[in-house]
Amino acid sequence: MPHPSAPLTARDRVLLVRLGAVGDVLRTLPALHLIRTAYPSIHLAWIVEDLSRDLIEGHPEVDEVIRFPRGEPRGGGSRPASLLQALAGLRRDLRARGFTVALDFQGSLKSGILAWLSSAPRRVGFAPGHSRELSFLLTNEWVRPASWWLNRVERNLVMAEALGAPGDEITMILPERAGEGARAEAILRDAAPGGEPVVLLSPGTSLRQRYKRWPADHFARLAALLRRSLGAAPLVTWGPGEEPLARVVVGGSAGAARLAPAIPLRLLAALLRRSALFIGADSGPMHLAWGVGCPVVALFGRTDPRLNAPLGDGHVVLRNPASPASIAPEDVLAAARGLLQERRPVRGPADAPHLSRRLVFHATAGPPP
Repeated sequence: MPHPSAPLTARDRVLLVRLGAVGDVLRTLPALHLIRTAYPSIHLAWIVEDLSRDLIEGHPEVDEVIRFPRGEPRGGGSRPASLLQALAGLRRDLRARGFTVALDFQGSLKSGILAWLSSAPRRVGFAPGHSRELSFLLTNEWVRPASWWLNRVERNLVMAEALGAPGDEITMILPERAGEGARAEAILRDAAPGGEPVVLLSPGTSLRQRYKRWPADHFARLAALLRRSLGAAPLVTWGPGEEPLARVVVGGSAGAARLAPAIPLRLLAALLRRSALFIGADSGPMHLAWGVGCPVVALFGRTDPRLNAPLGDGHVVLRNPASPASIAPEDVLAAARGLLQERRPVRGPADAPHLSRRLVFHATAGPPP
């Protein structure tokens, strides 16, 4: 199977496939930026599930967002029959758009099927060994990164470069909508009425990845330590289904932590831009934090920081491959102190990835000039 045989053209209609997890969608944005910069006149559509759709809706570098409804179809009829009917309808919908190129950044069976259903003559995906579930059989051009151990952001950039979109920067564009900044500032004033530095604590992960979670009682003790030792204001954030867990952390913190209100992803990004520090597991909020320039203390268990660590300077990676529960709150406090008080770039040891590109953030209404 050949390496992509040609760059894109100005007349291409491109379907970008990256469906679900918040962190994975965020880590595709720098590749999107390279493609859009190299080919400003292409029509580029992104097919995405509802979980992450809010990050892509209205993005200045995406012409069209196609909703892929996770878990549907529902209703009458047998599930296999309903599924076939839904796939047939989706195929008609994608084919009607006349895509010439499909880019499978996900590398799973589901994303490969969507690339194939688009009927795009060129279907570009990752080579065997860099994709899952035999998805490479559904693409007809393969991208083979030099190493399996690339951070996922850099791996996505390799695909963009293979299509004639080079660059020496990792650029994260995630614009703020009107009013989001003011709402974020109001939440921070409520959390820290005395002007204390606000530290966002994120105890949740997806249910499927509960093994990544740091224990709630560790977060509660850390909140008390942050308040007593550093004079910080811990604010516990939570996503869908995580409010009970967040309340356990707040309740065990002896009054040190406050519970954040329900915050959608875009507002969370605005909050992170204005916060002093984020502490949490390898999760979507962690990637959102570094993606908007917030310092991060990332708590890792068995997942590999070489692939998933926060990018850029000013972050600390703490890891115990056996279990993140073995990371002591006092060790996390020491990392937080280094970032809050010393105000200098701090990195984890060998786990932190080396970047060969400059990291750039843009919170503007559009791409940089």
